[in-house]
Amino acid sequence: MKFLKGTRIPLSEDSFADTSAAQFYDEHARRFMGSVYRRFAAKAARINIPGKQVLDLGTGTGRLVIELAKVRPDWQITGADISEEMLKIARTNTEQAGLTDRIVFQPTPAESLPFADGSFALVVSNSSLHLWSDPAKVFKEISRVTSPGGYCLIWDNMRYNILNPFLSLLGWAMGMNQSQRLLWLKAVRSSYNLGEVKALLRETPLRNARVTLVPRFLELCIQWKKT
Repeated sequence: MKFLKGTRIPLSEDSFADTSAAQFYDEHARRFMGSVYRRFAAKAARINIPGKQVLDLGTGTGRLVIELAKVRPDWQITGADISEEMLKIARTNTEQAGLTDRIVFQPTPAESLPFADGSFALVVSNSSLHLWSDPAKVFKEISRVTSPGGYCLIWDNMRYNILNPFLSLLGWAMGMNQSQRLLWLKAVRSSYNLGEVKALLRETPLRNARVTLVPRFLELCIQWKKT
């Protein structure tokens, strides 16, 4: 009933902690998320950042950082994730793509990053915000590790209550099996709507971030520059 009423149903970061869950996620990402990663990477590549160091929060199995490295060969990219099992697959994917010289991975919770202040000219994240146990802490960490003049770009699912009854049908039309459709539905149910994201940001250093919609992918976008 909570889902039907449009209430957010949180999804734990531990959902992808074991090997089978990580492998399942990677297959889902490979089959259905490629166009999202490529479009995200193209958007990020157009940002004029004051350096070459880039951080991807919630990197998962590394498919976004691979696309980033393809479009920006000059960038040095760090992928951070709480799941060691996801990062094992990410390292394999990166090796197969021949990009191990420009991509490294760091196991860490997003709420407590082991990086010095101002370490990154760009911080990105895709489909991870809805998994953060304390988004306000993560936004503060993003601000801390972003260099002056640096940028943050975040995409995530958006909870469109009016579309809830049609998501499973849409997933079926895209070729998802039942388990893959359920994964997508859980992710959407645990995501925030536009007003909730703006309220979260209001209490953080990212309070002046621009929050918009990405209608093509049913996602929201957070863009912020550190002054």
